[in-house]
Parts: sequence; structure tokens; C-alpha cells
Amino acid sequence: MKKNLKRRDFLGRTVFAAFSVITLRACSNRELSPEGPADSLPSEENNFSKELALNRQMPRDLVMKMLDQKVDHYMQLSHHCAQSSFMALKEQFGLKGEEVVKALTPMPGIAERGETCGAVTGPLMAMGLIYGRDIKHLDNWEAYQESLVPTGNFCDQFQKEFGTTSCHKVQEVKFGKCYHLTDPDELQEFQNAGATDKCSEVVRKAVHLAAKIILDNSNK
Repeated sequence: MKKNLKRRDFLGRTVFAAFSVITLRACSNRELSPEGPADSLPSEENNFSKELALNRQMPRDLVMKMLDQKVDHYMQLSHHCAQSSFMALKEQFGLKGEEVVKALTPMPGIAERGETCGAVTGPLMAMGLIYGRDIKHLDNWEAYQESLVPTGNFCDQFQKEFGTTSCHKVQEVKFGKCYHLTDPDELQEFQNAGATDKCSEVVRKAVHLAAKIILDNSNK
């Protein structure tokens, strides 16, 4: 049974900071009327740049708390590490990628085979939207090589934190054993062991690692 999310209580300066950020976003992201010129709509890159600037203005711990809320919401909704980690970063940094959310459906533990953790895959997809090369620049080898710097840094930090990027190995860290999730009985055992709560801890940490790299990257 899904648990109801508990509303986090931000006090003092945190409340003021959050209110200020919401006000800034409301002003900067005001929807245009249907009669407005199409070329006045912000591009994906411009939207990301604006959100990145806003996030850099906020206290770092507030950014992380906002990301935690997003992770908790999407994990309770989807029970899916890859989609939840991607959605948290997507919303926090104003990324597009609705189709990416759907494409991530079979990606937790690479189709639940115990391979690459979804908490790695989701953030890599978000970082790919930020640092990657698009279809018009598939021959840009330099852009590809440059994208591997922040994404490789993320993978290194995740492995340092959990000792691995493998779903089965992460399960051993968090649960003391690994589960074969394609087996209905083991899947039920996994869920009974507190899968959503324990996996949410991993997703929150992964999203924090990715967000810090994004915020600190001087190339954006």
C-alpha cells in the first residue's frame, strides 16, 4: 500500500528563501497568451539557463530539500528509481524530456536484471540533456568527450558512495542481500523489506550528487 507523503516543514529562512524562489519563478516563467508570438517562447536551453541561475541563487541545502521532495513524490507514485531520479532533476532544472520519462520505463536495474542501478541511469539521462550532443551534431566528437567529464564524475561519486553502480550490489548494501526482481516471489519479498523507502534513500543521494555537479559546472 502506498504511503501518504508527509509535508515537510521549512522554518525561518528556509520558508523565506522558498517563497522568494517561487516568486522569481512565477515572474520569469509566466505563461504567454495564445496570441503571443511563437518565437517569444523560451528555448529549452534558455529555460535551463534561467532555472540553473535561480538554483545557484538559492541556499544549497534548500535546493537539496526541494529535490528530496520531488524524489519522495515520484518514488511513492511510480516506485521506479530511474524515472523518479530523472523527474526530480528535470523539474528542478527546467529540462524538457517527456519522452525520456517513457523511455526510462524498463531501465531500473536494466529491466530488473540487477544490472546498472536506475538511480544512475535517470541522472545520466538528465545530464545528457544538459551536456549531450543533439541529432544535428552527432559528428561532434569534442562535445561527446566533454559530456563524459561531468557524467563520469557522477558515476565515480556514486560508486564511491555505494561501492558499485550495479543494482544487485546496491541492494546488498541497503538490504543485506540482492533480489531477483523478475521472480514474483522475490519481488514481493523485496517490497515487504521496504523497497520504496530504502531505494528512495539511494535515489535522493544520487540526485544530490548529480545536482551538485550541475550547479558547480562552470561550463554552463
